Order: sequence, then C-alpha cells, then structure tokens
Amino acid sequence: MSYARTKVWVWFKGGLDGGEWRGGFYATDNVEHEEAVTLQHGDFKDCVVPTWRISDKEPTDLKKGPAIPKDANWKFSG
Repeated sequence: MSYARTKVWVWFKGGLDGGEWRGGFYATDNVEHEEAVTLQHGDFKDCVVPTWRISDKEPTDLKKGPAIPKDANWKFSG
C-alpha cells in the first residue's frame, strides 16, 4: 500500500498494561526504507517505523497486537 499522509493507528509495545494501538497519526511513504513509513503526530517527534506496526483501519481490539516478525525492527533512524 502507498501512504500519502494517510491516517493510521500505531502499535506501541507493552508497558505496565501491555501493548496498545493508538490513533491520531499520519503515515507517509519513506524513501530510505522500503517496508517503512514516516509517522507524524502533534504530540510526538516524527519517526520512521516498519509497516507491520501500523493499520489504516481502527483495530477492533486495541490491546490485540499485530503479527510481530521475528527479529523485528521497531523503529528506524531518521
């Protein structure tokens, strides 16, 4: 899928309450990493994350995470 400032949900890994999906982010294709997007949100610094961490539809269960690839990268540098 191509992302051009698309509204997305992002999977954040666990803390005390476990992982969760959070909305309010915008994703744009990232030219440096093929399977990644650049995320933007007013409350966070822009960052590059792999596409397995995002969903363009609101998840039905905000506590049920995506399939996490083995040895997965969670974030790419700029």
